[in-house]
Amino acid sequence: MELIARVEGSYGVHFVRIAPVGTRFQTNVRPRPAVGSLITITFAGLDIVNADSLEAWRAGHARADELDRRFYKPTVLADLMSAGNGELWVEVAREASTDQLAAFALDRGGALLAEIRSELAAAHRVDRAIRLARRFAAILAVPWAADTLAELAELHAVEQLMGLEHAVVSWMRAAAEPEVKELARDLPDDRSSAGVSSAWLQWWWQLAHTCTRGDLRTVVEAAVAFAKQECRYGERNELAREACDEAAAMTDRMRVAPRAELFAEPPRPLALAELERDDADAHYCAYMAVTHAAHAIAAALRADMDAGDANQHAMQLVAKRALELVR
Repeated sequence: MELIARVEGSYGVHFVRIAPVGTRFQTNVRPRPAVGSLITITFAGLDIVNADSLEAWRAGHARADELDRRFYKPTVLADLMSAGNGELWVEVAREASTDQLAAFALDRGGALLAEIRSELAAAHRVDRAIRLARRFAAILAVPWAADTLAELAELHAVEQLMGLEHAVVSWMRAAAEPEVKELARDLPDDRSSAGVSSAWLQWWWQLAHTCTRGDLRTVVEAAVAFAKQECRYGERNELAREACDEAAAMTDRMRVAPRAELFAEPPRPLALAELERDDADAHYCAYMAVTHAAHAIAAALRADMDAGDANQHAMQLVAKRALELVR
């Protein structure tokens, strides 16, 4: 159990009161946290927060009323989602910078989406997802969140989860607009073929992280249509035509794939060697569809430029088309 508390001071003694209970612990082990700062305390083994449970925890872990340094750390925005009393401290998010909120939205929003998608694929439990979504929206100060959640409450569990997925993505986009702008400034810059480009894979993971499965499908379909248009569906270029056909085939698989897992977690470095074929994963199929789309355009461009320039230009053209649909 994690709980957030603000450091107080009186006559040289630093301490915290655990809200909402009010139980007090001292924090005088050097270096002491500054008075007025927030710390996130890990109460190992604590499941229920009340005066008795906190006193029992004190007896086992802080017999001198003193919190050991290993039990706490400075509070960060992400702790507002994980702490048991995080809803009591949501207002501290108003002090965060735009960049901090954008980073929080991408990181914690991605984790929340992963949980929602897990429930969609399994037990269809909604209570925890709704509770976390409500706190996520409160941290980001989304003005229309209450109305959205009220409307979802009238739906069947699966429809609630699907609607919640769409809502969370829209909240992430509103907060993470700087992140989308960063994607536009940092287009895949690689002269390798898209299929062997780590930069291409990471860029699409970042983009897919801000999309619902439905939005990602729209982006991919548009990218494949764009590739066909750009290379005139392989006129006088058999390689471009074959790549377009592969892109279309992967798009069809994406539409019916039962899972969406490759890009479900927050982005992390992923070596291409880790990427295994999985036609039952909509995210994998989406990635392969746009990769073949880039291959098609590159094949057409090689008539006028060298292979490296063609690869780079093709990837950036497809990326720009995708960004037009997520802004």
